[in-house]
Amino acid sequence: MGVFEHIAGTGLRIFAGSNKSKKPYQPKRNRVLFVSHEATRTGAPKIILNILRHFNENCDIQCETVLHNGGHLAEEFARYSEVTCLNLARKQTDELQRKIRKIVQQEKDNSPILAICNSMESRFIGQALAECNIPVISLVHELPSSYDAEDYEKVFQHSAKIIFPAHAVQQATILNHQLPDGKIAVLPQGLLNPEFGKGFTRQQAHVQIRKELGLPENSFIVLGCGTLDLRKGIDHYTNIAQQVVNQNKSDTPIHFVWVGEGPRWTHSPYHYVQLDLEKSKARPFVHFIGGRNNVEPYFVGSDAFLMSSRVDPFPCVIHEAMATSLPVITFAESGGAPEALAGGAGFVVPYGDYDQTANILCMLATQPEIAAGIRSRSLERVHSRYRFSDYGDQLIQLSEMVSGQTIRLHNPQLKLSDLPIQRAA
Repeated sequence: MGVFEHIAGTGLRIFAGSNKSKKPYQPKRNRVLFVSHEATRTGAPKIILNILRHFNENCDIQCETVLHNGGHLAEEFARYSEVTCLNLARKQTDELQRKIRKIVQQEKDNSPILAICNSMESRFIGQALAECNIPVISLVHELPSSYDAEDYEKVFQHSAKIIFPAHAVQQATILNHQLPDGKIAVLPQGLLNPEFGKGFTRQQAHVQIRKELGLPENSFIVLGCGTLDLRKGIDHYTNIAQQVVNQNKSDTPIHFVWVGEGPRWTHSPYHYVQLDLEKSKARPFVHFIGGRNNVEPYFVGSDAFLMSSRVDPFPCVIHEAMATSLPVITFAESGGAPEALAGGAGFVVPYGDYDQTANILCMLATQPEIAAGIRSRSLERVHSRYRFSDYGDQLIQLSEMVSGQTIRLHNPQLKLSDLPIQRAA
């Protein structure tokens, strides 16, 4: 069965490299479940995929993935584990409970020792697993404005450990909810691909993307990246572009390039953003180019990264921008991005301050030498503080604590990261 058949199908689907019944006998290994609400090319699925890869490469365990719904990354999950795609509506149902119980019991006398769930969106599977007495680690990447108090209470109840990616997410949650004692830790995920930014030279990418988009060679490109929605602030992005175009008196054209896809139908946020652009001088300078399988050249070939999100707990694109030495501008009080840019690794402006953001972008476009220190600090910080291998090692340690089981390493001599796990204050 093809790995993408789950997109059109319904019910329980198993994706594995071979027929289980034909596998030679192997001693039972500890089973660990990796749970994702979907397999799209978005932040949370990419993070749990990288966690799965890290466990698969370093631990002597049986890795299994449970997807609530499918997506293009399903094939990647299948490279490192057996994948079960439920293809069910995202809510608590008897059918969900029955299928989760079937997964838990599929090996006699060898229930999973642990499940790692990738977001609040995985809460239904997490609850079903906890009701089967499987310890659950919940990675809460979301800010509380996105969910009801009842959703959080359920996650707090069924989780043995709750991991926030940034102190800003933890603090925002504290303001809205009573956090359970002894269950909370802060663990920032790292740069998903440590080689990101090294596949192209800046000059090579600079020429490539300007040629592709038909832009002048001396264009200063302000990159945006994400889904086309209000949470990512595509209206903030275009409003800033309008301000920059009105303000820019130099000979350097400043173009805004957004990589990412989303709803474009009538009455979508994108639809109204386009209506606004049609009435402004910024229309020729703003480009929504859709999704790309490989976003690396767009990061490497751009000149600045604008994080325009309203709500973004700890976005992976910040790490990618830092890894390509881009000066990053982000709003205060919008999530965890300012933590990543601490120590002069980027610009944090008051929330929604278009004027200050435009001033910074015009300054960077006309005085590129100003960005030199920021570029070096950004690159050093992401490769020293935000290594995904450190994050994965800490999760292995937490998994041992939560499951009460020793997780054997493929290489017993391998020393896991000794970085401290940051407890909630």
